[in-house]
Amino acid sequence: MAKFWWQKGRGKRGIHWCSWENLCCLKENGGLGFHNLRQFNIALLAKHAKVLKAKYYPQSNFLEAWLGNIPSFTWKSIWASKELLQDGLCWRVGNGKEISIWNDCWIPRIDIISRQGNTNNEELKLVSDLIDSSSKKWKTNLVHNTFQNRIAERILQTPLTETDHADSQVWKGEQSGEFSVRSAYKLLQDSTLDPSTIQLLIGEDGLHGYSYEDPRISVNFSALQHG
Repeated sequence: MAKFWWQKGRGKRGIHWCSWENLCCLKENGGLGFHNLRQFNIALLAKHAKVLKAKYYPQSNFLEAWLGNIPSFTWKSIWASKELLQDGLCWRVGNGKEISIWNDCWIPRIDIISRQGNTNNEELKLVSDLIDSSSKKWKTNLVHNTFQNRIAERILQTPLTETDHADSQVWKGEQSGEFSVRSAYKLLQDSTLDPSTIQLLIGEDGLHGYSYEDPRISVNFSALQHG
């Protein structure tokens, strides 16, 4: 695909002024937004992980499922999306009985809580340990005494249901909490993009410093600048 983009004419090889990897960066990061086919394929496979639950992991969820000793090509392909789902899924707190305080992502805008700087209370394991079962409210004093102020405030701002609802996993990339290939692909792009690449492509104040004479290059970088 890179060869097709940079060629000067049918069968005439041109100069690759910018790597295909950089051209595949999202427009907001200074690229042209071409699809990285490998990453897009992983995003599509992640969508099918739920569809294949009955066959490959009927007694558990996908993140807990094993690859197995002799996995089929289909299962190995789906397995490739596991890391993506781990990064993109978080817990919506219900009764807190399924969520690990220290090992799961459950606080808005915070991934995994580090024990460093927080009280290492061995008795606190599940989020339900932080919830008053009778009032269905956070144990305010316990939260403040256990976590740093920033984390404690985030926890106390997390709404709780008045009924005994089970915890549920939601997708961070969409406000609805539903998985989408679009947001999954964006997550993959953001997680693999070197910050120095953005600096190279757009600089501090937009694109600057490029003085290529080739009109095709001018068109390309104009597209980078204006989306």
